[in-house]
Amino acid sequence: MRVTNHMVTSSSLRNMQKSMQRVSNLNEQVTTGKKISAPSEDPVVAIRALKLRTTCDQLDQYKNKNIKDAMSWLDTTQTSIENILTRMQSVYYYAEQGANDTFSTDDRSKIINELRSYKEGIYSEGGTTYAGRYLFSGYKTETNLLFQNDAAKKGMAYSITEEVSPDQIKPKSVVLNEVNADALDAILAGTGTYTGPTRTDAYTLQLAYDNLDAGALNGNDLALNVTTAGGSKMSLTMTVMSPANSADYYNVADGDVHFIQETGEIVFGKNIYNAVKDAQSITVNYNKSNFEVGDLRPEMYFNCTQYAKQPDGTTKTTEYTVTDEGQPIQYEVNFNQYLTVNAEGRNIITHDIGNDIDDMATAVQDVLDIENTIKRLKNCLKDPQYKDDENAVNQINKMLEGADVELAMKRENMQKIFGKNMTNFQNFMSKVSSEQAKIGTNYSKLELIETRVIEQLENFQELKSSNEDIETEEAALELYQSELVYESALATTSNVIKKTLLDYL
Repeated sequence: MRVTNHMVTSSSLRNMQKSMQRVSNLNEQVTTGKKISAPSEDPVVAIRALKLRTTCDQLDQYKNKNIKDAMSWLDTTQTSIENILTRMQSVYYYAEQGANDTFSTDDRSKIINELRSYKEGIYSEGGTTYAGRYLFSGYKTETNLLFQNDAAKKGMAYSITEEVSPDQIKPKSVVLNEVNADALDAILAGTGTYTGPTRTDAYTLQLAYDNLDAGALNGNDLALNVTTAGGSKMSLTMTVMSPANSADYYNVADGDVHFIQETGEIVFGKNIYNAVKDAQSITVNYNKSNFEVGDLRPEMYFNCTQYAKQPDGTTKTTEYTVTDEGQPIQYEVNFNQYLTVNAEGRNIITHDIGNDIDDMATAVQDVLDIENTIKRLKNCLKDPQYKDDENAVNQINKMLEGADVELAMKRENMQKIFGKNMTNFQNFMSKVSSEQAKIGTNYSKLELIETRVIEQLENFQELKSSNEDIETEEAALELYQSELVYESALATTSNVIKKTLLDYL
């Protein structure tokens, strides 16, 4: 085969171009630290790089955002629950003291204020936020668990459906015909009569709210529906009781039912109680439009209809449904791995807590009131207006005897209420502790997941680096060798083709 100068020249230029291209590639690898600068250089490396980068980005999102955010949410929730438990424990201590009636007269008003302060403190935890989101409101993270101010409750009315258990119907001891020192003058003047205090027992069901509406709300009437043990349905008629007939709140005939607007109680006559005490379920439909700051929002707890008055005078109607599944807020903390970070307020802060604290405060106030009545009557015996009037003295002494009986009954009631609430608050604390344990368990899981994600991220970062990055020392050595090869090729080729080659260059 004949080899011409042109063939030698073309081959030499082609080979030198390859050497120069290799020097260029190695130089770019050394300066960038990457194996390739364009996908076309090595499609396999490029495709693998895309997958590894995506995985690393996702793991970094889990590690530095999702997990951190979830931890902060759980930590804030746990702190709030601890605050609730601390206040519940304080209420329990008061219940323990009240059950033994170790309170002095001077202490009673302070105790009332303390109890109400603890209730406010427990309920206020329902408004705890993290990053502007309410922790205990389920999916409604933009809505407080309670009415936090006047603006929040303004124009709000609800038609509420409350499902209750027959076990919630409790016997209640009530003192009737309380001694009233203000009635002394009327009794002495013959325009009033004195009847000594008596006690009656009633069967009462405490609803979630007090100060309820009596009439219909947008067509929703007051209703009491019962599903009996046999499965049959019956609707009971209730007599609405207002403060104007408070003396008859608990004077209920055997076949009647009283609905007390002021206290939010349903009082069953003996025959009705016997008919419903073993029922499968009891449903009460009632309406409320007069809320106080600090009241729990009905939509967080019950199936209800909200009627919100708008600035233009119209009413916006919204239906709310509460399901057993709840409203868990879940964070994705690893690939296809989700963790619930929230605790729902309805499982921690309930109406029963506030109602039981109110019952204790009311019981203490009842005892304090009759103690003050006794003090006033004793002062009347020293008053010149009465002390020289035998009839007045006899009446005062008669009222004092009745007041002593009333004091004994109310102290007994107070002790029973406080004793009962020792058990109630133990149950409340047990339930809240259970929710706290769930939060703690999830936090521990999250710590383990965080460790695993950190390990995964490190592993994939190593794989990513191995796939994309060069070994600088090796690349520099290869560059040096390639440059030597290229320079040698230049020298050798110039000697072989001499001027002909130089002409082409």
